[in-house]
Amino acid sequence: GYAAGLLTALVVFSTQVSASDLDIGRMRVAIWPEYDSTGVLFIYDGRFKQNELFPNETGFRIPAGAMISDVCSLSPRGQHFCQLYTQKNIGDIDEVRMRLPYPNFYLSFHTEPFKESGEKRVFKHVIKASHNIDRLEIDLQSPLRAENFKVLEPSGFTESERKGFVHYTKVLENVKKGDTITVAFEYIKKDRRPSVNIKYSPMSGMTAVSGRPGDTPYERQRKVYNAIYVASTIGVLVLAGLFYLLLKGRKEQ
Repeated sequence: GYAAGLLTALVVFSTQVSASDLDIGRMRVAIWPEYDSTGVLFIYDGRFKQNELFPNETGFRIPAGAMISDVCSLSPRGQHFCQLYTQKNIGDIDEVRMRLPYPNFYLSFHTEPFKESGEKRVFKHVIKASHNIDRLEIDLQSPLRAENFKVLEPSGFTESERKGFVHYTKVLENVKKGDTITVAFEYIKKDRRPSVNIKYSPMSGMTAVSGRPGDTPYERQRKVYNAIYVASTIGVLVLAGLFYLLLKGRKEQ
């Protein structure tokens, strides 16, 4: 029994050590302002190198207060498996932790940086590498109806057109864990409408949770969390009340 327990502890410790040293072969960081909301859509996707170490737990650093849309792992057949996750503030950023069944990962989230009025948008994001990355692709997408889109930093982006959108891409090799890459751009846009009209867009109308049109993904997800919190609190109070009545009934007997 002692030997079996020691062996189990060693296996768990070995897995945890390996998890902390997971390396990414390829990763894309997509930053798409005003795509499906009035804010910015981020997509972090890619693949870890050590297939034999999965399932495993890992994490990524994202902007503080970002609203997560999807945390998924992709099977070898390309099927998306959504995962439970935790989001914790660690200073000026948040850390998202999840357990992935496969080495492929997909993380998407929104921020709402464009709160002030005006036609000029200026945006800055710091990519904080949580792992060693062999090949990191940064993909910026200019919103529809945007003018004078300009990448401020870093330099060396390549411009192309895909599916009706103008993209700016840059590839970095051998990014080390702990490295930071600052991405900044600016543009002019005379309206506040997103590029696409999908269910996450303010143009899509009312939802059962929001109750009114015009809510951003950030606002809608916050309301979902509030609704879950209220429902959970009511459930706990109801159970506590039933437990109290049960004890009171037993004492009266």
